[in-house]
Amino acid sequence: MLEICCRLTCLLNDLCAGRTTDPHAEAELLTMATAHHVQDPDEVLSLSEHDPLSSVPIRMALARIAHVRHDSPVLWGLLLPAPGQLAGLRGPASVNQSAIDAGAVIICHQGCAAIPAGTAWIPQPVGSAMQWTIRRAAAPLPPPTPSDATVLLRSAVTATAAQLSDLGMVAGERPEITAPHLTGHRPADQRLLDSAWTVLTACDAGLASTHHMITAHSAHTREAALRTLRNAASQAITAATSWPLT
Repeated sequence: MLEICCRLTCLLNDLCAGRTTDPHAEAELLTMATAHHVQDPDEVLSLSEHDPLSSVPIRMALARIAHVRHDSPVLWGLLLPAPGQLAGLRGPASVNQSAIDAGAVIICHQGCAAIPAGTAWIPQPVGSAMQWTIRRAAAPLPPPTPSDATVLLRSAVTATAAQLSDLGMVAGERPEITAPHLTGHRPADQRLLDSAWTVLTACDAGLASTHHMITAHSAHTREAALRTLRNAASQAITAATSWPLT
């Protein structure tokens, strides 16, 4: 699901910058899931000719965004909220909880009159398809910059390695994964995403195996270290996706 969220984030940024078209964006998304539908209960995109509680094909939402006129850049980013870590979300509580339950949300952090900051896309896989709920949220906190996130991720990796070493553990093998390809971004953003994606995957694998630890103390210490590192990786993913070329 995160791969699809990352791709949609890029496509929304590309649409707003005029680098792609809504038919092309829909076609790309359909290579990743059999169908994409959107609900707009808050009528954020003013699809007033349709029942806001019913689902419509994603092309209708993409077309509305593609044809919005704006004088300043409209920017989207991918946030990965978790319990106790809102990742920059600022409410309302119902949106925060839905985003936490989903584990991801695409949010506009720099908007315009027709697409206000805080416009959020919350994903929900439905079999091989994707259901998106567009919600009206408060403007999020400004995402970290890629340069700041790079420093924080490197520091977190070093600190976690030291903590695991103190427990007599090794960090484990580097997972063989490929991060999604960013479009409309600088090479440095892709490098940051590559690193953060690998770290996030490794942390999730490590957290899933915490129950194999011999002592409760070791398990608690290892889990805390991995969650701190995972948060740094999540912030780095947000930073890598939030600042495309304009």
